[in-house]
Amino acid sequence: MPSAASQPGPVVVVSDVPPGAAPGAAAGVSAGVGAEAVALPLPAPGWGLSDARAALEVVRGLLPVQVGPADEVLGLLTTVVLGAESHVVKVYPPGTDAAHLDRIHTALAGSRTATSALVPAVVTPHGVVTVASRLSGGSPVTWPEVGALLRAFHAEHADAAVATWSPLSRLESQVALLPEEDAHVLRSARDGLLSALAGVRSELGYGVIHGDVSPSNVMHDGTRAALIDLDWVAVAPREYDLASASRRFRAGELDRATYRDFCTAYGHDVLGWEGLPLLDRIADLAGVVFRIWDCRHHGRDLDWLRAELQLWGIPV
Repeated sequence: MPSAASQPGPVVVVSDVPPGAAPGAAAGVSAGVGAEAVALPLPAPGWGLSDARAALEVVRGLLPVQVGPADEVLGLLTTVVLGAESHVVKVYPPGTDAAHLDRIHTALAGSRTATSALVPAVVTPHGVVTVASRLSGGSPVTWPEVGALLRAFHAEHADAAVATWSPLSRLESQVALLPEEDAHVLRSARDGLLSALAGVRSELGYGVIHGDVSPSNVMHDGTRAALIDLDWVAVAPREYDLASASRRFRAGELDRATYRDFCTAYGHDVLGWEGLPLLDRIADLAGVVFRIWDCRHHGRDLDWLRAELQLWGIPV
């Protein structure tokens, strides 16, 4: 069987299909390329660490890099991130669009400010697998260091060929199972926010953003810092990448000096920007969507949702 590196695009691995299964059964479980795949779906209840480990074992023989034992669990939420000696293996739930991942990593290949995947994404019945080099060691990264790195990232990849930002893309999958009147409230809120966003003027201009900025998404090996977790890289108003720090400051998670130093390192402060309240509202609605998923994923009630629906029923 050819290696992943020899393929022109995402690799579909058909494995673990029961003997005698109907034609097309494999495609049903190995969605990740084509019409059924979506960029970054939220996993179905029950998907998790065991599936990620199974996906890695399926692809080991296909990878052109030797991945060691994946003994460390570095992240376990909507994806599973495994530490495997000098590599990081990230496994996405079935249905993830491998082409979306490959587009980002191809556009950022050779980056000085981000760590991209080493090989094309590999699709298995258990999930979609990517492998990147691991940066380890060094001291924890500070918010001012994040600001300086983010500025360099924006400059280095200003014209990278990635998709346009699509905020609230996960909303539809989560509201589809709600009562129609409840789903309508959240869909209407989304539509109103996106309509308002189209009229916002960006002071920094549109360019490539990271999409999930925090010190936890920066790795440092003692000599080089790099952004990781590139799933949400897109073309958007650059202010979006600064908004998360401003929200943490306003929430009291960052003190004034730290926030000031972050802004100084980047060279801009979004607190006075007219579009910031709108980005805050988009982030808030995304939080509602995530909470719906999280409750379903862990078998918890949605009894809190009624109060949220009353809030989101108020027009933007």
